[in-house]
Amino acid sequence: MKIQINAQSCGNPLDCRLCLDRCPEKVFGTYPRKGRKPGVSADDWVIFPMFVSQCTSCLECVGFCPHKAISVQQ
Repeated sequence: MKIQINAQSCGNPLDCRLCLDRCPEKVFGTYPRKGRKPGVSADDWVIFPMFVSQCTSCLECVGFCPHKAISVQQ
């Protein structure tokens, strides 16, 4: 299974959350693109497939992504 995220198309996954919320297997996670610095709130988040082995290829993430930023290949 190969899940690709086009980070340029996915502006801010924490604002959108469709793939995070719609994935029945909870495959995706987020992390701050520039890392975390002590005392500073992270603001540039990126989504990534954290638990690829749990993906069932239901394509809910692909169907609900308004930016068409996700692709799934078997």
